Amino acid sequence: MGIKSQILFLLSIVYSLLGYGQQTSFYISAHQDDWQLFMNPNVYKSIKNEDEKTVIIHLTAGDAGHGISNNDYYKAREEGSLRAIRFISNSFSSGIDKLETWETVKINKKKILRYSYDGNIVYLLRLPDGNGTGEGYPIHNNKSLEKLYKKEVINLHSIDSTANYKTKTDLIKTLSKLVQKESKNSKIQINLANTNLADHPEDHSDHRTSSLFFQEVAKQIGGLELRLYLNYKTSTLPKNIIEEDFINNIGAWGATTSGIGESGHPSTWDTIHNEWLSRQYYKSYFLP
Repeated sequence: MGIKSQILFLLSIVYSLLGYGQQTSFYISAHQDDWQLFMNPNVYKSIKNEDEKTVIIHLTAGDAGHGISNNDYYKAREEGSLRAIRFISNSFSSGIDKLETWETVKINKKKILRYSYDGNIVYLLRLPDGNGTGEGYPIHNNKSLEKLYKKEVINLHSIDSTANYKTKTDLIKTLSKLVQKESKNSKIQINLANTNLADHPEDHSDHRTSSLFFQEVAKQIGGLELRLYLNYKTSTLPKNIIEEDFINNIGAWGATTSGIGESGHPSTWDTIHNEWLSRQYYKSYFLP
């Protein structure tokens, strides 16, 4: 047994003695289709595991600079993500009588939309899409997560104007409180994008910066597992998802693209996106 495995094993014993039986797994998804492409089938396995609580956090609205115009493109992408959650949950147990809720919660005095389906949680912060390189879009005064993280801007508003994050510290504090709210009396695992430039030299600014924010959160909380995923680069790597896992990935992605297409937007069922479905690459670390 390796050192990391020994640590996780001993930690599981400690949690057991303290009465902490459940694990809360957070999947940090800058856009509403990131987890399906880069973190599945791990999301599927988390949802299926009865001893695991799954929380997906979409930091940006993924609006691609359209804001709340253009037939609400961001809502179409949100619908795609929620359909994928329902598909996964219903693929191994009946959807009859499963509880579905929408609510606006207040965390660190910020209003955030929270969706739940059969105990699987999705948070929608709807911050401005930062564009590929973090320069932002004119409709959002060229503000972005990356610029907030680098302290180049202040007052980053959600595109629906329900919340404002004054500074980098303000957003980190909010995210930290969110994680602690959802993970009471449980082990914590945080899944996020790999930001090591040696491993992943090119990636979307929102992927990278969402991860950097949550790495700050993880350091504050401590005593948890981090899983760092390659994103865009995986399409060039050998296929490593096969058989049932691959079928489940296809189903979740099909549900996602149906939500986008039925809302009148171009389908993302194409050769570029579909290449990611047969690949998932990540590294695990224990953060003391």
